[in-house]
Amino acid sequence: MTKKPNYEIGYGKPPKEAQWKKGQSGNPHGRPRRDVRMTALLARLLGQSIVVRKGRTTKRMTRLEHLLHRLVEQALSGDARLMKMVFDQARKDEARDDEAASAFDTAADSEVLQALYRRIAREAAESGKAPSKSTRADSVTL
Repeated sequence: MTKKPNYEIGYGKPPKEAQWKKGQSGNPHGRPRRDVRMTALLARLLGQSIVVRKGRTTKRMTRLEHLLHRLVEQALSGDARLMKMVFDQARKDEARDDEAASAFDTAADSEVLQALYRRIAREAAESGKAPSKSTRADSVTL
């Protein structure tokens, strides 16, 4: 015969024998490790700092910086394929910089700035102070 439990057994109330013992883990091996993505691994490896010796001097830099230095040096030594790669990347960066700079050179921005300069000049004239050359609306060129 089985012992009669001194409390009701049911949903969420397992028998005493089936309950976890004190100090016993319900998940002894823990959560499985996450798969490492190749891009995360590559970013971590390229971000590590290394010591590079050039002649008698040493310099600390990341692996990515060192890799780029070597790429440019090999391009300068005459590797046409690497020269093209470096020039293409430089053109992309210039185009990206031009796009960012042109985002602030619109006609609407120019009008807003002109109105702001005129308002400052008007407020300065109303307060009795002569506007300086830098705040005169007609001297502003954008």
